[in-house]
Amino acid sequence: MDRSFLPAPIFFFPARGSSIFRARVTCRVLIPSQLVVSCQGGRGGSLFTVMEEAAPATDVVLEVGGGLFPANRGALSQHSRYFQALFFGGPFRERCQKHIRLHGVEAEPFGVLLSCIQTGIPLAISRTNVASLLEAADFLALERPKRCCEAFLERELRVDNCLGLMAFAERFSCPWLFSASRGVALTHFEEVAALDEMLALSPESLSALMRSDWLFVSREDRVLEALLRWVNAEPAVREKHFLNLVALVRGPCLSLPCLDRLIRDGTGNNVLEARLLRKLNAHLPQSWAPGKRGPCAERGHEDVLVLAGRHDHEQQQLLRFQPRTGAWRNCAPLLRRNLTQYAVAAVGDLLYVTGGFTREEWTWSPTDGVLSYSSWEDRWEEGPPLRTARHSHCAAGVGGRLFVAGGALDGGPLTPDVESLAPGEATWRSASPMARPVERAAAAGVGSRLLFVVGGLDESGSVCPAVQRLDTLADAWDVVARSPLPRYDLCAAALNGGLFTVGGGALRLETDTGEWTPLEGGEGEEDGQGGTRLGRGFFKACVAANGRLYLLGQRQGNSQRPNLLLLDPYLEPPLRCRELDPQVPCPLPIQAAATVRCFGTWH
Repeated sequence: MDRSFLPAPIFFFPARGSSIFRARVTCRVLIPSQLVVSCQGGRGGSLFTVMEEAAPATDVVLEVGGGLFPANRGALSQHSRYFQALFFGGPFRERCQKHIRLHGVEAEPFGVLLSCIQTGIPLAISRTNVASLLEAADFLALERPKRCCEAFLERELRVDNCLGLMAFAERFSCPWLFSASRGVALTHFEEVAALDEMLALSPESLSALMRSDWLFVSREDRVLEALLRWVNAEPAVREKHFLNLVALVRGPCLSLPCLDRLIRDGTGNNVLEARLLRKLNAHLPQSWAPGKRGPCAERGHEDVLVLAGRHDHEQQQLLRFQPRTGAWRNCAPLLRRNLTQYAVAAVGDLLYVTGGFTREEWTWSPTDGVLSYSSWEDRWEEGPPLRTARHSHCAAGVGGRLFVAGGALDGGPLTPDVESLAPGEATWRSASPMARPVERAAAAGVGSRLLFVVGGLDESGSVCPAVQRLDTLADAWDVVARSPLPRYDLCAAALNGGLFTVGGGALRLETDTGEWTPLEGGEGEEDGQGGTRLGRGFFKACVAANGRLYLLGQRQGNSQRPNLLLLDPYLEPPLRCRELDPQVPCPLPIQAAATVRCFGTWH
């Protein structure tokens, strides 16, 4: 099969380091010297416009920090709104000058950025220069180099630097980095609250975290404890903010031991806590008052639903894993016999089972059947049938809609057809067909508009290395990357703007730039067979829940056993991958898994 349409994979191999980024990485943004590469749009738009162009003659000398840099006005204006305004935007004296002095930017990062633009020399970003390069690119309105620096910092994101990167992103208007770092701070709040950086937060920044419905904690007690620690760091300045901030604690969700400890400690030696407790008692927040009711007092969280069991049995078991407690519980089973090769995906609190291969009497054929499970009501019901009966397809939720893509038809041919359905709708909508039809691929939704399909088998039966992306708003497909580890039956999940794949190893795809990063430490611990868990294990599902990745696999031994691994890309490599449950309480084989969003209530 001709795969010349696929871009070559771009690799980033991190090495261990001890800086605040916890990994020293040199990333190379490949810009061929004979090409001019410019960015159009961001996520959801085309990545590059590529034009052949000869190197232009210099017509101006820029003086920056004592250094002299010959340049071409037209070439710089193509890449930067700053230079466009400076050279052609109005009655500025710089329009006619041959020697221009620029202020507000340092010579070294300016020279690196200018060389990248003019000569095509790869932009080398490292831990030591990424901040200065991004600051210079932001000042000069060089959007593409700035986005590359931002993507580099997203790959460096860890629990112990997320607050610093969140402040940095806010200062320099880096929306994707801000969103990712804030997501890590929210989903790892208990770990972040123990850091000294937490004590440096402004009241506004702390309030923004505490008021989020998706602040993930094992108990609400941890939020109150973090607030008290923050106030205690500078009581003279912060005590006045206590009542406003404590109102953001979900009081009805506090445990009795926590309240008892506050009363006991507040009347003891801790004078500050005693004073704060008296203030709280005298000015009880309205949401804490007895008799008040709230439909969503408990913070939202995500649970993992797992379908497992043999297809030739009368039912397949559905289990629910609660990451906050580590508990498993049985749910209403899937009452379908001889149903296999279906796709599973979730939208909100609904789990969908679409299509599949089923047997009627003596023959097997694809089905257009759809079943939906309400995690709130613990009940299955029939859904609108697919427009096209299919099996071995993939599905994912994007922007509140369920999308199914590809798969095989009756008799074996592949289909590029794509359909979507929103909860409550009676019929499926057709979407643009895939760029390359595949079966047994992995799918994941990134953000509110992008659907990614990775790997799978193509029409010739070969493994397809393409990463295909559907912009659901524009209804257009693109091939945006080539996988360095092409697989079928692999697992994929989206987390904080990145796409993670597991199959032969763990990789992260930067969805905006198409850059792949092997997860350092993602190989896990030795599996006792001379390999590692992620390198040798066969995983049936990978889901993202509460800012972490959960992998369901089948351990090899005297007998096969399902197991559950936690892969946290925001922890240091030695702690990144660990086994949570050596034997998941479900039958084999594991069919599929998905994440559902949940809110608790109180009355």
